[in-house]
Amino acid sequence: MKKAIVIIIILILGINSFGQSSSNKELKKNVDALLESYSYYNRFVGSVLISKDNNIIYQKSFGYADVLGHKKNTEKSIFRIASLTKSLTAVGVMKLVEDGKLTLETPISNYFPDFMPDYSKEITIQHLLNNSSGLEANIGRTDDNGNGLMPEETPITFGELLEKFKDSKLKFEPGKGYDYNNFGYLLLANIIEKVSGQSYAEFMEQAVFKPADMKNTAVASFKSLNRKAQPYLDLWMDKFKKFNSPYHPSWLMGAADVTSTTIDLFKFMQALDNGKLLKSASKKQLYTATQSMGVNNMASGLGWVIDDKGDEKWVYNNGLLPGHASVMGSLPYKNIKIIILSNATSINPVKDEFQGEITFVPEITDKIISLVQGKRIENLPIPIKFKNNSIVDAPNTYQLDDEHALLLKKEGNTYSLETAGKVPWSVFTYTFAKNANENDANSETALFFANAMSTQNFDGLINYANDQMKGFLGTEEGLGQLKGMWTNFLQHAGKFISYNIYKIDGEDVKNVHIRFHFETVDIGMVLSINTDYKIQGMFMDDSVKTSHIHTVNLIPINENEYFINGHQNGGMQDLTIIFSETGLILTDGNINFEADIIPPLFNKN
Repeated sequence: MKKAIVIIIILILGINSFGQSSSNKELKKNVDALLESYSYYNRFVGSVLISKDNNIIYQKSFGYADVLGHKKNTEKSIFRIASLTKSLTAVGVMKLVEDGKLTLETPISNYFPDFMPDYSKEITIQHLLNNSSGLEANIGRTDDNGNGLMPEETPITFGELLEKFKDSKLKFEPGKGYDYNNFGYLLLANIIEKVSGQSYAEFMEQAVFKPADMKNTAVASFKSLNRKAQPYLDLWMDKFKKFNSPYHPSWLMGAADVTSTTIDLFKFMQALDNGKLLKSASKKQLYTATQSMGVNNMASGLGWVIDDKGDEKWVYNNGLLPGHASVMGSLPYKNIKIIILSNATSINPVKDEFQGEITFVPEITDKIISLVQGKRIENLPIPIKFKNNSIVDAPNTYQLDDEHALLLKKEGNTYSLETAGKVPWSVFTYTFAKNANENDANSETALFFANAMSTQNFDGLINYANDQMKGFLGTEEGLGQLKGMWTNFLQHAGKFISYNIYKIDGEDVKNVHIRFHFETVDIGMVLSINTDYKIQGMFMDDSVKTSHIHTVNLIPINENEYFINGHQNGGMQDLTIIFSETGLILTDGNINFEADIIPPLFNKN
């Protein structure tokens, strides 16, 4: 009888093992397809590691660590991990807390008595760790009032930074709000040095890197220059451009100056789980001593962010620097860890900012989590070849509306679409280029405002404002702000061309979306108009996208279905074109726009 029980147990264990192996194999296949599709369009370069139940189930690298040297990324490539550094620094601080050398409630005035003496007694170690300090002093970020400094190529001492920020104030009472702050972690790195008697690099090596067996991790340097992943810009374009405006790591010590590999960060997460770095109670505080971030249920922990993905907890941190993007997180209930390190980003084409502005790492991460949760995702379509292309005969003209048409052209085996109409427009901005159908008093009010802004003649505008807005639109101060905005638009966007109303939504109160077309950038504004057709508010329309691309190539992905690589055409969204015998459908994934083919007899093009 006992023998039979043993056999049954072995069979059950075998079945479970097979089931897990099969599940992991399917997940690996799906993740690989996802990453291959992003890599194909140059939207991902870097290394990825995924583990389940402490076993690595996916580990693969994409693209080049050094384009000129023809060195590809491998599992041994060393990346700048950007703000993932903060998670490591937080563990270092908690190690000192465990040793009784400081507390989370210790005020920073204990270490920097002459820095912001009116406020430093109120700011604690915990406030720095969970970004609730309220400091307006920051590194790598500036606020609307110009507070903050951008890192430079030349090194800077901590004393020099304190001097630069000596007149800083607080944005809010410590512990009463959230504001991401790199300088807070630079303060923490210096507190580590003061308390431990070691340099930040030496302390981190002994307290974190060695216990976790992180042999390829270092502060402000690379353990092997031969395995360094060089930073690149122009993500998603045909060719990458090396980031040649370096910043000295002294500006970001403790905040974003560590280099590492995916396997080392996996070891770090394992060591944190199994007690090699911190005791259970200390580790728990990393995720429970939180500050609300003001978005859904998101909370800022001590070097980590606690969020929800689907129905389960997602504990993570991410990083972004020019040429570097990263994420390190876990789904604790599933015991799954995800680590992604990338060495390519894109800078915002309008703002030449310090941070790498655009990266697909967050998007890829969300899709991996969806796959882990058994959900379906959309990969980027890989081109296919047709033996006999069945697209309708080219050239043809497709009419979207009275003022917008698309010309289909063919050169060899390449198809392209060109926009045509009274005013230049882009296929990527048709949503904004077309005029809203509504032509009523709401439009009249908005058009008067748009004309006033574009001509800078505000006579009569006060008649289109409600009582509250008259206090703004009817004063020299208010009109001065509008004039200042317009001057700023011209400085950054070039010559003004035209405007249009592209959307009106809302029930009783209408939101009228106006698009101002400039030489290099289009700018959107929204007017809130009440039932008396008076302006009761206005705000910038951040969702407006900009493109001046008039011709795009079509990538075949199915019979009579084509993909337009938006991000290779000025940073726009991807589009799909589906042709039929009578017309086409243009879709951006959310809205379908139909165009009828113009019969050849009447087609003047």
